[in-house]
Amino acid sequence: MTGAIPRRERHGTEITGRVRDETGGPVPASAVTLVDADGRQAGRTAAGEDGAFALHAPARGTYVLIASAPGHQPEAATVNVTDTPVRIEVALRGTGGLHGVIRSSETGVPIMGAAVTVTDPRGEVAGSRLSGPGGDYALPGLPAGTYTLAVNAPGYRPTALAVTTGATVSSRQDVELADGAVIHGTVRLPEGSRPAVTVTLLDTGGNVVRTAAAGEDGRYAFHDLDPGTYTVVAASWSPSRRQVRVTDGVRNRHDVRLS
Repeated sequence: MTGAIPRRERHGTEITGRVRDETGGPVPASAVTLVDADGRQAGRTAAGEDGAFALHAPARGTYVLIASAPGHQPEAATVNVTDTPVRIEVALRGTGGLHGVIRSSETGVPIMGAAVTVTDPRGEVAGSRLSGPGGDYALPGLPAGTYTLAVNAPGYRPTALAVTTGATVSSRQDVELADGAVIHGTVRLPEGSRPAVTVTLLDTGGNVVRTAAAGEDGRYAFHDLDPGTYTVVAASWSPSRRQVRVTDGVRNRHDVRLS
């Protein structure tokens, strides 16, 4: 009966270590690959939740250990293998990205559900998100460069601005949205009548800007209007027509009485 095969011959030399980020924290599930001097794969594994990994080099020699993970730049390190177990620490740098908070410019209140879109210099969409409950958004993994950041939300004026992202650190860009001008009010009808009422908004040239149907209680509203002078026309029986001037970020009340 032959003797037991020595562990080193059976498995090769053990290489252990840990994959961490720039802060020293673990990078779970990182892919760890070992290649020999000819570029052939000699071993492969995945780091655990604590960033630790272990694999074996089949023989003595010089190897390259490659670690990679989503949201990080890959890293390579030279490993000289003899008969002694090797331990190595690998630090991965984060890739660039963009994050921030969307708020109202008037009240400072965070805006949830704002559409955040980033386009590259060619106009291609590089990423998009909806802001969270705290108005926060994050677009990780953007390559370093200059982008256009566009944000819009119901009831607010959309905005766009140029932003620059770095290669290793996520850039912060908070955005404030101005409240759009609003015309709202109530159409008052003769007692006992509830016909359908259409409310139309005209610009100074007489062009139709918006049209809305008044609710059962007679209320209507036009949101996100450009500054200027408008004419409100409510039609059901005999039409009512009156000019209303609005300024940016102001809610203007205009009630209408139909005879």
